[in-house]
Amino acid sequence: MRWKATIYYRTDNGTIDIRHILDELADIHEYVERGPHWDTIERVVIERINHITNQSLTVEQAERL
Repeated sequence: MRWKATIYYRTDNGTIDIRHILDELADIHEYVERGPHWDTIERVVIERINHITNQSLTVEQAERL
C-alpha cells in the first residue's frame, strides 16, 4: 500500500474522520461512492506512506533516477 486517505465528514455531532489505506489513488472513488453521502465531505487528505526509495527524495533528485 502506498497511500493513506483520510476523509472528513460533517455530522450533527461534529466532524468524523475515516482513514483508508490505498494501493492506487484511483481507488479513493470507491470509498467516496460507498458513503456516507459525498456532500457531507468536508475535506480529503491524502498522504504517501511506505516510501520505496528515500523519504527525503526531492523532485530534482527523482528526475535523475
